[in-house]
Amino acid sequence: MKNLSKTSMVLIAAGLYLALGGLAGYATMNAVLLLWLGIDRYRFDRSRLAVALIAICAIILVANNIGLVLVLVLVSLAIYFLKAKPPARGNYVSRHRPILNLRLDQPSWVMHSMGYWHLFGEIRMDLSRAVPEEKETTIVLQGVVGDIDLIVPEDYGLQIESNVLVGQVAWNGKQENGMMHRIDWRSPDYDKQAYQVKLQLFYLAGNIRIRPI
Repeated sequence: MKNLSKTSMVLIAAGLYLALGGLAGYATMNAVLLLWLGIDRYRFDRSRLAVALIAICAIILVANNIGLVLVLVLVSLAIYFLKAKPPARGNYVSRHRPILNLRLDQPSWVMHSMGYWHLFGEIRMDLSRAVPEEKETTIVLQGVVGDIDLIVPEDYGLQIESNVLVGQVAWNGKQENGMMHRIDWRSPDYDKQAYQVKLQLFYLAGNIRIRPI
């Protein structure tokens, strides 16, 4: 049964590859697959080869599908502006950058509501080291390609809304690879916790890890 199951999965994957390749073009499909492999490799060893592979695949995708890429970027920006609404009070940071490298893992950094949109980005946040500025914090991260690593204390009320078209999502001890990943989750005791965090993550290609500690 296991062999039959693996054979079935291979046949389904091959069928999807042929179908999507016929619609979008095999050069595009190959670039998407290699882009995903490059992101996965970069996650483990940060090698220059992975960076070069990601860059080459991104260039191929843009060159072969410039119209589609522009549409996706505009739609992504529109969703970002709809989601990234400043809170009624408190500080709020909003940034739009082609390339983003954000590290918030130093001791006692001040956490407030924020929104970041980017084409390519690497983001590291350790909320266990943060000093919350408000009871409820909203963090919106969105882009075309992203490598996201978030650490969240277990005693925070947590709400997650995440959508990834292609890539890998690791959350709550589970890891999923492939296409069209969606998480819509809220901790049962969200309203009772002293501090609450809303995570809104949207990526076309991404490697997302959310780790409670």
